[in-house]
Amino acid sequence: MARDSILTWMRNLGEKGRQNELELLIQNTPIKELKDTLKATMGRSEGITFWNYLLLGFNPDSEEAVAKRFDCVRSFMDGLSSMELSYKQTFDLITRLSQDLVTFPSDQLAWMVEHCMDGIRQGDAKCVGWKDLLPDALSLLLARPRFLLHGISMDGTEFRNTTVRSIATMQWPATILTPIADMFKSMNLSSAEILTVLNKFSGALQELSPMELPALCYQLFSMCSTASQLIIPLLALEKYFHRNFYKRLFSDMCSNSTNLDSIDSYSDKELREAEETILHHLNYCTMYKLTEKHLAIMLRNFLHMPDVILTPFMLSAIISMTTINRDPESARISHSILLPFLRNVIKNNEEERTLADYSVWYRDSLQRKQVDLQQVFAVLIDQNKEGKDVITPGLVHLVFYLLKSHSPKLHTLAITFLTKFIRKCFIFGQGIIKLISEWMIVYQDQNQFSECLTLLSVADTYTVSECIKPIQTVMEHMQWLSGEQSMRMMNFILPLLKISNRVRDALIDVLCKAMSSSGIQKRRMAIYGFCMILKQLNNSNAVRQTSSATSFCTQHSISGYSIMTQNTLGSRSNPQRNFDMLTLEIIGMLRNCLQQQFDIRCTLYENLQRAVELNAKLVPHVLQVIDWHFRSFFETPAAEESDDDVDTVFRIRYDQLVTSNDDLHMEIQLKDNLGRLIQFVANCLAVFERAPSGYDTREMNRLLGFCVDRMVANRLTLEDIAPPATHLKCALVLQQLNIIEGIISHLLLRSKPQNDAISQILPLFNQHGKLMESLRALADASKKAHKQLKQTAKNNSTSACNLTMNGVPVKSMCTQPENIWDLAVLDKLLHLLLDDIVAFAAPEKTLLLRSNEPLVRYVLSVTACRVESIRGEPDYKQLAYSKRTFKQLTDITKIIYERCIQRLPMLWKDFDMQRSALATQCFAECLKTAHEVYSKKFQDFVKSFDMASIKGNRNKEVTYVVQDVLDEFMTKFGSDESICKDEFIAKVPICLLESLELILDHIDYGERAATESYTWLLNFCIKNEILNSEMGLVHRMLFVQRQKTHLGPFFESVARQLGLVLGVQDDDTPSNSVELSLKSISTVTAESCLQHLYLAIQKQLTDVDYFVTKANNLNFKCQVVPEIDQIYWRGNLDAMDRSICTQIIHISRTLLVLTNVCIPLGSLMDGLMKLLIQHYTCMKNLTKHYISSYASESSIENIRSTKFELLLRDVGKQLPANIYDLITYIEANTLDEEAHQHIKKRKVDAERAKVLRETRLIPKVIMVIEDFNKHIILLSKKIKSQNRLTDYLHLGTMRDFDIKSTDLRAAIERSISDGRNISTEDSNIGDNDSDRDEDEDVQSTTYPEDIDEEEPESVVKEQKGQRRRRASSSETENSQPKRKRGRRAAEKPQDNDSEEERPETPTKLPQTKKGSRANKTTRASDENKTNKKSQAQTEKQTTKPTKEVRQPEEPTARERTQPSRRVGLGRSSKRNV
Repeated sequence: MARDSILTWMRNLGEKGRQNELELLIQNTPIKELKDTLKATMGRSEGITFWNYLLLGFNPDSEEAVAKRFDCVRSFMDGLSSMELSYKQTFDLITRLSQDLVTFPSDQLAWMVEHCMDGIRQGDAKCVGWKDLLPDALSLLLARPRFLLHGISMDGTEFRNTTVRSIATMQWPATILTPIADMFKSMNLSSAEILTVLNKFSGALQELSPMELPALCYQLFSMCSTASQLIIPLLALEKYFHRNFYKRLFSDMCSNSTNLDSIDSYSDKELREAEETILHHLNYCTMYKLTEKHLAIMLRNFLHMPDVILTPFMLSAIISMTTINRDPESARISHSILLPFLRNVIKNNEEERTLADYSVWYRDSLQRKQVDLQQVFAVLIDQNKEGKDVITPGLVHLVFYLLKSHSPKLHTLAITFLTKFIRKCFIFGQGIIKLISEWMIVYQDQNQFSECLTLLSVADTYTVSECIKPIQTVMEHMQWLSGEQSMRMMNFILPLLKISNRVRDALIDVLCKAMSSSGIQKRRMAIYGFCMILKQLNNSNAVRQTSSATSFCTQHSISGYSIMTQNTLGSRSNPQRNFDMLTLEIIGMLRNCLQQQFDIRCTLYENLQRAVELNAKLVPHVLQVIDWHFRSFFETPAAEESDDDVDTVFRIRYDQLVTSNDDLHMEIQLKDNLGRLIQFVANCLAVFERAPSGYDTREMNRLLGFCVDRMVANRLTLEDIAPPATHLKCALVLQQLNIIEGIISHLLLRSKPQNDAISQILPLFNQHGKLMESLRALADASKKAHKQLKQTAKNNSTSACNLTMNGVPVKSMCTQPENIWDLAVLDKLLHLLLDDIVAFAAPEKTLLLRSNEPLVRYVLSVTACRVESIRGEPDYKQLAYSKRTFKQLTDITKIIYERCIQRLPMLWKDFDMQRSALATQCFAECLKTAHEVYSKKFQDFVKSFDMASIKGNRNKEVTYVVQDVLDEFMTKFGSDESICKDEFIAKVPICLLESLELILDHIDYGERAATESYTWLLNFCIKNEILNSEMGLVHRMLFVQRQKTHLGPFFESVARQLGLVLGVQDDDTPSNSVELSLKSISTVTAESCLQHLYLAIQKQLTDVDYFVTKANNLNFKCQVVPEIDQIYWRGNLDAMDRSICTQIIHISRTLLVLTNVCIPLGSLMDGLMKLLIQHYTCMKNLTKHYISSYASESSIENIRSTKFELLLRDVGKQLPANIYDLITYIEANTLDEEAHQHIKKRKVDAERAKVLRETRLIPKVIMVIEDFNKHIILLSKKIKSQNRLTDYLHLGTMRDFDIKSTDLRAAIERSISDGRNISTEDSNIGDNDSDRDEDEDVQSTTYPEDIDEEEPESVVKEQKGQRRRRASSSETENSQPKRKRGRRAAEKPQDNDSEEERPETPTKLPQTKKGSRANKTTRASDENKTNKKSQAQTEKQTTKPTKEVRQPEEPTARERTQPSRRVGLGRSSKRNV
């Protein structure tokens, strides 16, 4: 029969449902003809029809039909492998066969599975029908009973597992990875099998092209059901994209050129498109399967591995799975879990960068460099700019999390990102600014939001100016917020005023309302805002809007100016018409402030002066306002009515400055500060002289000239300031001092080489000095006057002692004078006094000033105070971004450095030590201010005053200059007692060391100066003996530089030398000779050195603890990376563990020495106890890490290779032994000082509190030691080694912390008894015996187990003789019963015999060597006093013979008591280290 006829016949029978005839037809047709027809029709459209009816025609109940069907199936499978069919044809054919698989016997199904595996081995990407057939066949075999396969009997489960294992171990061709993944997805794999498959795919996908990745990743993501499975392909993809794309991209970003000749395997476009598609699949596959909580639980294992998480791909992958990224409109940012996780990872990365800068061990232990987040964020911003914004919402909200944190470093990262992001993606600007402005209003105690908005406003003014609604909202809130907060919020609006008239007019409207407020802070805010507007005002941005519904003022409603003035300035011909009119409008509103309170006036002077200095066009208008106000303080005839000679009447109206409200002149009202006004006017006149037009300033110059001439000639009438002192007189002296300072500022600002202004400064300063002496005399008299007034007020109820200033009570009449010179004036003064030649004065006129030592000292001290005050300026001034203040600070530092610091030896030789001390103090304050305010610009700051830092300059850098000066100073004064007695000699080295410390803090560890500075510090400490305790900060510098530049043991030698100074507990302790001999460590500096040593060890322990956590994270990574990478990461883990153990060995050896040192009780001993607690906690964490990392019996070799066993061998027994001896030392010296005091001077409660305070950390130390031992036991059991790790442990002593030790109980007994004796001696009761019996009853009620009624005088004997000590043997401690927590009620015995049978007999131990335990007492057990004993048991016990106790021989004379073990320094007064 022909093929077509068979096909036609089968189709007719099948379509008509004639099943029996179809079966008969197939049964009668030869098998060869069926195979030929099947092969011929497989590639044609009717192939699926023939295949369907062919399978229907086989009767599954007939063995012959089943065998014939199997032959056809084998032919069909061979045809699939040899023919090229479309995917749809193959899928239809396989699907049809799968429907009848349930009717196939097991051996035939097994053959199909093996045939599919052969197809996998062939790796033909065009023939992948096995991926749909194999899962169904295996699932059917899984439920089948046992069957024979190649003569071997097996069940379905065994065959299935063997098949899966074979597929997982075979070599997968790269061309069919996606079909294999699709096949595995259809199979019901176990968790272990999924991990195996994913690990194999992770290694195989590294060879795929970018276009093949998305399909495979979709199958892998679909296969993952848990977060621990999902991380495996994510890590593999991160490695793929880093190797093929981001590594080259970061390299190009770091280099100045790009290698255009390089030929890459894949284009950047292909890689980016593949990455975006993969992120889309990741989001889709995990949306309903995994929550953020599941992901966070898994990802926390990478919390301390920023190099894994903070890569562009991994960061994008995590952000794409956040809820806020999927639904930014409805999801709440506060509900996110992954974003806080990423914030913590970023925080750890920034901390790693800081720690690496200060620890060479930290840098050597890190396998990879820290992540540069600026680069990562720049890459993500560029990718979003190209329109591929899959993660934009989540990325922006992550930055919001950084901005809302409490870390300044994270604030800087967030602000930098938002600045760049808004510039390139301005479409998101309005939403970002709206949120930040809302947070700025809500979180008023946080400054980062206003700072962020200000920088955004400066970086992209146009984008921010379009956000009208947020700006209006902020302005509305400014009316009811505090004045300082409003000024802080106002800063981001000010840059917008240059381009937006609408914003400017709205701000003016708000400020006008604030100006009319009753609160002083509101009006100060208005003054600040108006002056900031004036500072940025120009003719181009001064056009005012006309009146509208918003009721803005127009330029024609200027209060206080005539119509003629308005018409003149407002004419169209005036080129500065807009500027003049708006300026006059604002100044007209500020004019009202001149009649308000003292604080308002001072604020106006300060802010107007700053506006005039930055905008010279304001001067004519400001002078017009301030002129008449300035004249009102002087009384003199007009210029036309006098000849302006010395006899012309001229007087200052002090009643306009200070007035008194009472007859005693104690309640005063400050109205103005004429000195500040003179300085403000002088600055305005100095600016006006550059372009003298627009106003007549002759009268103002005339009045200032009168002030100068009268003050120099001592012809200016001053108020009476002679004693007796009153509050009014003190205030007048302060006003006069400020007036002289203002006049000096005027002379400096107008000084030129042609005039004689400089010559008049010295007479003015002499007057200033006389006033200072008068003020000191008034200050001494004011104290007596104030006491008399208080006494009078007490005696006379009708009189009151009210000492107020502007209605506010003050404590004293005379306050310290506050100098009014600003940085610009001080800069001129320093140049005038220290430079040989200045541009604004003739050289011959400056000689007298430079040689006047009081003037130079005063200027230097004022400069130091003024520079220090910069650090306390409020946030709204934003001095950290002020270029003008930074320039002034660098100029001052430069003149001090060049003229004083570099010549300091000549200075203290030729002049005096006071000037040298003030110069070094001023230099140190400049560096401190630059360090705190301008920390980001500190390198530029140093370069601005140190010309040697510029390349090519052969002069010494500032570091070496300061070191040389210190060497020369110590050579001359190091051994002189004046270094600790003379105030100024002692100040010089301290300020120089503080300055050097700040400079070294900003020197990178890779620079030569860092290593050489450590060498110099070491030699300085070796050569010089320090007599001044404050110079002990050199040890802190030495320890910091040591950790920064050098590895290896060092602090152990320092601890040994401290033992030589303070003494040791055990002289026989074997120790090597002291390698170092630091003369700087002495009894004077031992306490500070010990504290600095604690800080250094604490930092080392903190670093080690961080690395232990990092090692745990690395161990988890070793478990999820592919097998080909596990060897590499396991090697990194072993190297990290080895580095950790080496560092802990160094730390342990240092603590081993410290625990043998006789450290004074108090804060120093508490610091050591806290270090021990931290040390053992760190070692416990390390042991837990080994328990989780090394689980097999062969792990002992790994433990030995990482030096953990060496660590236990070194300190496992010796350190705890030292700690137990240290505890005995503490208990023995707790109350030594109070024990020798007279009985009436004892304070029982204070002694009790001291006992508890000085022993409160002992239980914690014992607990952490035992906890560490417990984990070592667990580790030893787990590895099951022959040499047990527990052999290296110290066997701890049993201690019950519910009760006190013998020594402490004795001390408390003695304290209680002393308290009763005090009350007994003070009382007048004659019956002493009854009182003593009553006291004994009270004592027995309080402590029934500690009182022996048969020997009541034993307590007194202990006071005079030797105190009882802790028994050295464990038998003594075991003999004491363990008591329950809390006090028990007193149980009186039935008879006195039971009391007599319980004596407390002290046993004298043989005398031992110095440093060992001696003279310790033992106590018999007190078993019959427990609540668990019955009366019958008590009586039974009394009948038994008591245990024989050795009684001490009664000596004829009392032996001399053994001295206390306290040596070294006295008790530390500080409580905390």
